[in-house]
Amino acid sequence: MRKTSDIIWQDAQHQGLFEILDLLNEPTADREVLRRLEAYTEYHFALEEQYMTKLDYPGREAHEQSHAQFRQEISQLVQSDQQLDAQFREIISTFLTEWLTRHVFGIDKELEEFILRSPAK
Repeated sequence: MRKTSDIIWQDAQHQGLFEILDLLNEPTADREVLRRLEAYTEYHFALEEQYMTKLDYPGREAHEQSHAQFRQEISQLVQSDQQLDAQFREIISTFLTEWLTRHVFGIDKELEEFILRSPAK
């Protein structure tokens, strides 16, 4: 029997998201880090959404709503004219890290388990 950690693409992409978030703590971090996070998040979410559609995942609607919320949050941060000083970088890094952690270890684990049980994986 396969374990949930066997979905390598999903685990690797989650790690990539957290690595980009770590860059926000660098003193030289600028809006480019947020744009990079936005682009990578879009890539990751699109892939998950393709799997959910293909496998007719019953939790797809709620999962996609969660993605839409995060897309909106990132977009607002990218478009904000707030200066990325150390305090602001720490606030957004904490917020985004907590959001992604809850998402990855909550709703994404449910999707992962469904994918592993699916005969179409």
